[in-house]
Amino acid sequence: MRRIQNTRKSSAPRKPAALRVVRSSPQSADELHAVFEAVARYFGLLAEPTRLRILHAICQSEQSVSAIVAATGATQTNVSRHLALLLRAGVVGRRREGTTVYYSIADPEFVTICRSVCVRIAGRIDAALPLRRDLLGFAAQVG
Repeated sequence: MRRIQNTRKSSAPRKPAALRVVRSSPQSADELHAVFEAVARYFGLLAEPTRLRILHAICQSEQSVSAIVAATGATQTNVSRHLALLLRAGVVGRRREGTTVYYSIADPEFVTICRSVCVRIAGRIDAALPLRRDLLGFAAQVG
């Protein structure tokens, strides 16, 4: 028996293998769902301005909670709540020295993502605005 080859040419260019839609089994669909949920939580950490100010405060060197409070202008209760969330997510680390707790960046890739987003947003803002200067200053400080 002879096979007939389809000679019809598609008008659409073929997608690279990495972009092709692959039908997944229910198990891999569940695995993807779990990954997407985790990624959404990870990026959700960037959705709060206070957390961004905290990251800005500690991106160069570890800081005490009182120094972070002073740098962010937030209350100690609010800063502590956000630091606890960032700590649980593995973005920051902490160490205790006597009665003082110091926080530092534990996930440099997270800061890189944050810096990239800040640079992108700052690039869209009029250069004369202080916000752009602040965001670009943050990006330069982190890099």
